[in-house]
Amino acid sequence: MNSKIKYSLIIISTLIIGMVIGFLIGGRITSTRVENMRNYYTNQGFNREFMRIIEPTPGQRDVIIPILRKHAVLNRELMINFHEGQKEHYIDLINDLKKHLDKDQINRLNHVLERRKNKFHNTTPDYPRKDRRRRQTDE
Repeated sequence: MNSKIKYSLIIISTLIIGMVIGFLIGGRITSTRVENMRNYYTNQGFNREFMRIIEPTPGQRDVIIPILRKHAVLNRELMINFHEGQKEHYIDLINDLKKHLDKDQINRLNHVLERRKNKFHNTTPDYPRKDRRRRQTDE
């Protein structure tokens, strides 16, 4: 085999291997970040994240844990209220637009909003689901 072809194959295979490794690492980093963000909105995740940031001494832990639990509940309620408010906003939006749209436009709007609702079902006020809710309240 010609040496130019060998070197070209080595370079191309190195690039392909590097792209595959980069793709896998990038996907893992992204999924980790998304999971950390999701955990922040649970009581346990909120507490764990702030304990990791603060790194309290054993004496501080006794004082800090009740404060974090209180604010974790407030954080969760804030998120639920946000989603309820957003849902009300979309209902108002649809009601205001219906007066000016034809049937086909209304159907497209409803379809997009339904897809959005299904896409983000894990962030609705019912999240976390009933099986996870028990673990959060036990903290």
